[in-house]
Amino acid sequence: MLMDPDAIVVDSRTIDWFLGGSIPGAISLPYTQVGDRLTELGCEPDFDGWDCANAESVALFCNGLWCGQSPTAIRAMIAAGYPAERIFYYRGGMQSWRVLGLTVTSQGD
Repeated sequence: MLMDPDAIVVDSRTIDWFLGGSIPGAISLPYTQVGDRLTELGCEPDFDGWDCANAESVALFCNGLWCGQSPTAIRAMIAAGYPAERIFYYRGGMQSWRVLGLTVTSQGD
């Protein structure tokens, strides 16, 4: 997903976690806000809520296997009409990313 220019990598953690370090190229879309910010993922508001016919492929992550922020965001997205087949979940999250020694951005980057 990181190599796909059409995919969006979403850090679904709260902003304080994002500012402390994230996956390079990820956007911050906190799980508490995802239901109101679907335009950032290709959806358009309509009379019934959201039209997500042109929704982007997204990969969400949060803090790790124990974290419930991404699953909460994914449930909200699907409830709003986001196509489930365009949602991917990096379950290992930042915990696995850091353990693997992969690059992490921070607020100053």
